Amino acid sequence: MDCANNLSRPNQRDEAERRARIERRLSSSRFLSEPLRRLNYDGTEAWAWENYRATVLGIVQVCRNEARDPVRVLEVGGGRRPLFTPAEAAAAGIAMTVNDVDARELSLGPAEFGKARFDIAGEVSPTMHGAFDVIVSHFVMEHVCNARRAWSNMAALLAPLGVAMAFHPTLYAPPFLINFFLPDSLTAPLLRLFFPVRHDGGYPKFPAWYDMCRSNPAAVEPILKACGFRETLIAPFWGHSYFQSIPGLREIDAAVQRIAEARDWRGLTTYAYTLARR
Repeated sequence: MDCANNLSRPNQRDEAERRARIERRLSSSRFLSEPLRRLNYDGTEAWAWENYRATVLGIVQVCRNEARDPVRVLEVGGGRRPLFTPAEAAAAGIAMTVNDVDARELSLGPAEFGKARFDIAGEVSPTMHGAFDVIVSHFVMEHVCNARRAWSNMAALLAPLGVAMAFHPTLYAPPFLINFFLPDSLTAPLLRLFFPVRHDGGYPKFPAWYDMCRSNPAAVEPILKACGFRETLIAPFWGHSYFQSIPGLREIDAAVQRIAEARDWRGLTTYAYTLARR
């Protein structure tokens, strides 16, 4: 019996340490972390992808307590494929507006949604200030060359107590360092080799700048506060599938990712949810 108890203690200790790490990562804002807690955030890449929609719906729900009904949501870079269908948005009590810089992309999106053509890091009409309760983006912020301006614009577009959320890759994960430093003429063919769905038709590769795409709160949160947000939360994620087709490198990278998560090495995260409340 004593031997069995001794064998179980390391696993119990590992689980306790894991839970403590998660609690520390979510501790900067009780309000912003509530949807992640409900979904049992665990810091893995799989969780990030599987729970993005549910997290957005959770944010809509908590904002409904603070804002009007329906909740006014702007999706930055939503283009032809916004996060929700019109039926899903209606069922969730969402008044959806889709943003994009490309008029053709917007024209291909659902007619039932509002459309707003502008560059989130450019000039935004003052008539839109305070017009939204929630602003979300999915793999857009890495393509913004002036992220400070983009976040300042989002703060202006939000009503008081509104929430902005961006799901984005992070430096300095090796796949994104490669993408950052090598020219598109090299990285685009590599991306299509490992991910054939990434083509120049409906799912092209855009230039990536990774401005403010970090998961270290010390580097990002002061900028978000200066942009006009009162509360911030960066939920980090580790793990990726870019090396799945490369034996040896795949295993080495996975081991490094496990160590990085256990030691909370923010410089090796692969993705993050960056949340900010006005």
